[in-house]
Amino acid sequence: MANLFWKTRKGTQALLDKPFKTEEEFERTVFSTAELLKDIFLLKRQVRGGNKVGIPDIVGVDKEGNVCIIEMKNTEVDADIIPQVLQYAFWAETNPDSIKALWLQCEDKPDDIEINWDKLQVRILIIAPTIRRSTLDLVNRINYPVDPIEVKR
Repeated sequence: MANLFWKTRKGTQALLDKPFKTEEEFERTVFSTAELLKDIFLLKRQVRGGNKVGIPDIVGVDKEGNVCIIEMKNTEVDADIIPQVLQYAFWAETNPDSIKALWLQCEDKPDDIEINWDKLQVRILIIAPTIRRSTLDLVNRINYPVDPIEVKR
C-alpha cells in the first residue's frame, strides 16, 4: 500500500484509502475524471443493446483509434474476469457498426482520432482497487492488448 501524505498549513496528514461505496460510484468517478485515462476518449457508460452477453462498463477510443473496452470492479480482481472482458472485446471487434454509432452520437469528439472502421482494433482495460497476480498471468496469454489498472481513492 502506498503511503500518501497531504501537507497543509496545520501540518502533515496521512491519507488513507477510502473505498468507493458502490461499483456505480467507482465507474461514475472514473468516467467523469478524464485525467485518469488521458489517452482515451470515453464514449459511453453501461453500453446496452446489440447481440452481446452482458453490459460493458465503459466504451472509449484511444489516440491510436483502438476501441477500448473498460471493465471495472470495486473489489479485488482475479482471473475470472478474463472470459467476461473477452466476450466484450469480441463483440466490439465483430460489431464495428455498434461502436461507430456510439462514436457518431458523441458531440464533442476529438479531431485528432482516426478510426479504421474496416479493421477495428480492440484494447481491454481492467480497472479495480487490486488485481491479483493470477489475472496478470492469464492476460499475457490472450491476443488483445490488456491494461490492468489499479485505482484507489
